[in-house]
Amino acid sequence: MQKFLHWRTDPLLIDPEPMVQNKWLTANDLIESGQREKIFTSTGQFQLYSIMVRKTDFISQERLLQSFPYIVLDEERMVEIRKKTLFLAEKAHNYFQETPVDYNIRSWQKRLIKYLEEQKRLPFPLFRLYPDWLKIFHDKQFLSFQSARGEDFQLPLFLTEDLAYLSGVVMGDGHLADYFINIIDSSKEHIENLSKLLINNFNSKTEFFKQSNANAWNVNLLGKWIVRFFNFFLEQPINQRKYPSLRESLIFQGNELFRRAFWRGLMDADGSYKSTILFGSASKRLIIDFESFLLQNGINFMNYKQEVFGGITYSISILGKSRKDFTELIGTVHPQKSDEITELLSRRVNRFSQRPHTLFKQGTWEGRVKSFREDKLLSGFFDFSRIGNFCVMNVGDLLLELRGKETQEKFTEKLPINQGMLSQYERNEIALPITILSLIFTQANYSIEEFYRQNPRLSFRVRKSKCTLDTQPNKFLLMLLQGIQIKDSGYFLFIGTENKSLEEYKEEFCSYFLISIPEKRLFRNAVLYSFIKEFFPLK
Repeated sequence: MQKFLHWRTDPLLIDPEPMVQNKWLTANDLIESGQREKIFTSTGQFQLYSIMVRKTDFISQERLLQSFPYIVLDEERMVEIRKKTLFLAEKAHNYFQETPVDYNIRSWQKRLIKYLEEQKRLPFPLFRLYPDWLKIFHDKQFLSFQSARGEDFQLPLFLTEDLAYLSGVVMGDGHLADYFINIIDSSKEHIENLSKLLINNFNSKTEFFKQSNANAWNVNLLGKWIVRFFNFFLEQPINQRKYPSLRESLIFQGNELFRRAFWRGLMDADGSYKSTILFGSASKRLIIDFESFLLQNGINFMNYKQEVFGGITYSISILGKSRKDFTELIGTVHPQKSDEITELLSRRVNRFSQRPHTLFKQGTWEGRVKSFREDKLLSGFFDFSRIGNFCVMNVGDLLLELRGKETQEKFTEKLPINQGMLSQYERNEIALPITILSLIFTQANYSIEEFYRQNPRLSFRVRKSKCTLDTQPNKFLLMLLQGIQIKDSGYFLFIGTENKSLEEYKEEFCSYFLISIPEKRLFRNAVLYSFIKEFFPLK
C-alpha cells in the first residue's frame, strides 16, 4: 500500500508541532542542533518551503489555501501538471487531512484545474506535492511568487553579500511587523539606496516616505513571507520588542565576506563614527558576538555598559590604533557615515595645547557658539527629533491623552514597544526616546510642532545626563551659550560673559538649564552637547 505524505509528518516542515509565531524554529536553532542541512537543498539553495510554510498554517484559518504564497507557472510546466491533476489531487487529499480544507479527491482535482487554467499558478503546498517540483529551482538566483491577491515578490535562493548586509540593517534599524518590514534612518540618500537594494533582491512593493513629525526617512517593504524570511535568518521577533533576542546570525559565520557584510549593515544602522567608532545595543548577547568577531580579526576595543532610561545599554568603542583596520575590515555604504569615517581618520590628535588662562588672555577661543542654525529649525522650533539619542522626560500625561480609551495592548500593536514599556512611560518612570515619541505622534495624528508650541521648555535625558532646553531660539539662550567653550571631547569649559563674574554666570547657567553646578570650570553634559552640536555653528 502506497504511503502518502501528510503535513504533520512532512520532513520539510521543520517545527515538530504547530507553533505560534516567534516560537517556531529558526536558522540559528537548526545550526546549533546540527541540522544545517535542513536549511539548504542538495544544490546549495535555500529550502524555501521550510522557511515560508509552517505547520501552524495548516490549522490556523478556514481560507487556508489563500494564506499560502503562490508559485507562478510558465506554460510548459502548467501543461505538465495539468496532465497529472488526478494524481496530484489524491496526494493533496492525503496531505491536507485534519485541516479546514479536508476536501475529497474530486473536489481537489476541480480546484487544481481551476488554479492552472484560470490563474496559472498553485499554492506552494500543492506545488510541493508535484513529483518534479524542485526542478523549478534549477539555475535560478531568485524564485518568483505571488500573494493570493496577485502581488508579485521574489526570494533569493542563495546566501549573498547583499542579503547579509540587509540582514544587519534590518537587525539594527528594522522592525518586523506581520505584513511589512520598516526601516528608518535620518539619511534620505541612505534610505533611497536601501529601497533600491530591497527591490533588487525581493521585487516587492515598497513605500518610501518622510516621517511627518521628525527628520527621518522610512522604507516599508511589504510582504508576509519576506517578513518570515528575515525572521528565519535573524531570529528577530515579529511584532514584538526585538532587543532581548538579538544575536549574530549564525548562518553568515561560515563565510568571512558575508560575516563582514552583516556587521557592516549593523554598523550602518547602529554604529557611530563621529568622535570615535562606537557600537551600542541593549542586547548583551549581540555585543558579546561583536567582541568575538573583533578579537578574531585583531581589532582592539574597549567595552562598557551604561544605564539609559531605565535599562542597560552595552557599548563597544574601537581604540584609536585599530580604527583604520576596523574601517578596512567593515567599510560602509552609508553616505553620511562614509563622510564621518573620512573625517575621523584624517583628524590630527595634538598631544599638547595652550593652557586655558593663556587663551583667555589672548581672547582666542575656538568652539564657541556663534548663532542659531536656521536650516535645522522646524517652523521656528528646534526639531529635537533630529537627535536620535534624546529621551523626553515627563510626557506621561500627554501619552494618556493621545491613547484615550484605547487599551495599552491595542495602542502598542504597531509600535516597537510593548504594553509594559508604555505603562512605564505613562507613569513617567522612565524617559521616552524621541524616536518612539515621533512614532506615537504619527499614529495619533498629532503634530510635533503643536507639541513644541505647548511646551516652551522640555526636559531631556541622554544616558545619565539631564538638561532642560527651550524649544525655540531666543537672545537670552544665545547669550548663555556664548559663555562656554565646546570641546570635541564632549567637555564644556566655562568662560563667562563680560558683565558678570564667572561664579554669577555659572550659577545663572546651571539654574537655567537645570543642571548641577560643577565646582570646576570644566564639565560634561551629553544632552547639552548634542543640542549645541546639532543646532549651533561654532567659531
